[in-house]
Amino acid sequence: MNINIAEYLVNKLEENGVKYVFGYPGEQVLPIYEALRKSKIKHVLMRHEQAAAHAADAYARITGNYGVCLATAGPGAMNLVMGVSAAYKDNVPLLVITGDVPKTVKGQDTFQDLDLNCVFKPITIKSFNSTTSEKIENNISEIFSRNSEGITGPYHLNIPKDVQKKQLNIDHKVITNQKIKAPSEYDIKHILKLIEESKKPLIILGSGIIYSDAIDEVNEFVNKTKIPVTTTYPARGIIPEDNPKNLGLIGNRGTAKANYASENADLIIALATRLCDRTISHINTDNIIQVNTNKEQNNAKYFYNNNVNEFLHELNKQELPITDNTWKTRIDNQKENTKKTYAETEYLHPEKVVQSILKKADDNTTIILDAGTTPTYFTINSTLTKHSQMLFSGGLGPMGYSLPASIGASFARPDDIIFATTGDGSIQMTIQELAVISTYKLPIIIFVINNSLLGIIKQWQDMAGIPKYQVDLDNPDFVKLAHAYNIEADDIKSYDELESKLEKAIKAKKPHLFNINVDDLHIPLP
Repeated sequence: MNINIAEYLVNKLEENGVKYVFGYPGEQVLPIYEALRKSKIKHVLMRHEQAAAHAADAYARITGNYGVCLATAGPGAMNLVMGVSAAYKDNVPLLVITGDVPKTVKGQDTFQDLDLNCVFKPITIKSFNSTTSEKIENNISEIFSRNSEGITGPYHLNIPKDVQKKQLNIDHKVITNQKIKAPSEYDIKHILKLIEESKKPLIILGSGIIYSDAIDEVNEFVNKTKIPVTTTYPARGIIPEDNPKNLGLIGNRGTAKANYASENADLIIALATRLCDRTISHINTDNIIQVNTNKEQNNAKYFYNNNVNEFLHELNKQELPITDNTWKTRIDNQKENTKKTYAETEYLHPEKVVQSILKKADDNTTIILDAGTTPTYFTINSTLTKHSQMLFSGGLGPMGYSLPASIGASFARPDDIIFATTGDGSIQMTIQELAVISTYKLPIIIFVINNSLLGIIKQWQDMAGIPKYQVDLDNPDFVKLAHAYNIEADDIKSYDELESKLEKAIKAKKPHLFNINVDDLHIPLP
């Protein structure tokens, strides 16, 4: 095989179904870029490496496949760190590729030389220093085999430039990695016994259901057992939220039904979720079954280190106990507190703005949230009908996620209209990505919920009884900025204007930005 290692890498990406690479070129990745130029893979030129990681992150959340991001050594690689750490906190399958200075000068304090593997090790499942043909082949094999088993999260490949240009040596053995064990007959019998003894069981679904392609298995299990279902935030919509089987979001921002169920359940079946602090905030029982491929996320009395797809497949072959309907009836009697009153405001009310936006969203809309006040209003006012319909980097919550993530979402769902919802603070973290949206003419509608300050930080200052400090923003004219990027834009003065102009923007299927001035109001706390 007369190819170099860069070409081999790109060939293996193609073989494993990679269609897009989100990246930014530089000196130490030029061989990889030359290989990409000759491949079928589409490279999406971002305007900042952080944005490349966020775009790959959103692509992965939707497709369940690896999102791939690429950057050069030194500053390029370091700029990826924010986006990679956000994906790591949410177990998103990311393949992070960095170039490095040549092996011949590595460790000699040369230009742009840093120990990248030490940097990425704490924010990836594994960080590989791929310095030979043998290593690159084994590393790639491990990365894709692990993902197929349901072990999800970022992996990092660091490849020196001189290694990228070397001819591939195929005279070696590929190491076979130990696989995740299949569920045992004893485990299956034990779980059936726990379910049979339970009077008030509850299922919690996590985003690993998407990555392990287990949605059909989940539906079969739920239909057979009649056990009520709740979801974590990134798993919203795995079962449509307008389906009576789904109680909705659990935890800090959970629905009344979901949190009543979690408070009163005598058995929790947690599937492909790490059971974070926000998810378990209302759970009172320690009788918890957890199925997860990550041993470090063992947070349950009964922990099973299995692929959730295989686990459910084995359960579904059994004669499953059926939960008495009395438990579900008790849950359904819980009523949501839907009565809301809104004080008169000088500008628009942020929650009413969000409600106006959601009126125009349908099954072909994907919504990307940013850090700040807006996620609260979108969470408590939305009903999702498909998985990954509302993306939020909840584990880390970086400002600036929405704009670049909307780009990845648009490539993952080219037939959807993408709503990128952000604040006047957050958008300025990654505003250069308007250039990418404009270049590719993506059907992304950007909503800048503008209160001229860092609203949630001010709220924390208010609650602490300390004076407002360093949170006021002297903002640019966002409409003029959008125009500078050849994106249509409007200042919005009323709810009716927002709804009518949004409807036209959706029909146009072109990039559009709405700047919406809202009042400074505290968000409701959990």
